[in-house]
Amino acid sequence: MSDYRQPDFFRIGHDQLFLVRHAAALTRHRSCETLIDLGAGSGVLACELTRLIAVDHAHLVEVQEAEWAPFLAANLSEFARLRAHTIHWRSVGEFNRDGELRAQLLVANPPYFLPSAGRPSPDQRRNIAHRFVVDSWQAWVDAMVRSLAPDGEAFWLQRDPGPQGRPVLPAGWQWSHVVREGRLRVIRLAREA
Repeated sequence: MSDYRQPDFFRIGHDQLFLVRHAAALTRHRSCETLIDLGAGSGVLACELTRLIAVDHAHLVEVQEAEWAPFLAANLSEFARLRAHTIHWRSVGEFNRDGELRAQLLVANPPYFLPSAGRPSPDQRRNIAHRFVVDSWQAWVDAMVRSLAPDGEAFWLQRDPGPQGRPVLPAGWQWSHVVREGRLRVIRLAREA
């Protein structure tokens, strides 16, 4: 993990590996044509997942292009096992608005905190990565729903207490806490069976 390139304001932590390990173990897909990584940052989630699951094409979504572009490009080039990838430099709320892109597997490490919770960092780049200051929690869930194939599933990481409230899911969708370890939770979103 120490070989991944990261900007000075962010570091890879146990959280990302926790999500990758559990998403790979719990997904019903042993391979997938399309993977989406929301809030991709330096691409660690996508790169690590391609070591565990055969992925044809990854779509990585990140709003902070200036901060992450050189690190994401270097990590994808060196560590990803992909035929192809596309980087979408936009917010999660702006991504795939028409719902044309559909993935079998989606992973996300969204912000943990509401803007009003706790003490914000003096570094705005960290705040964007850790707080819902660009898109709301509902916008993240909406992006997951519109971006999943009929048999697709999303896994995301949440840290207690997580965002307060409960996003609205369309009829026919369900989410469940599939792993809980200490303050970390992995949540799965999929269509109801």
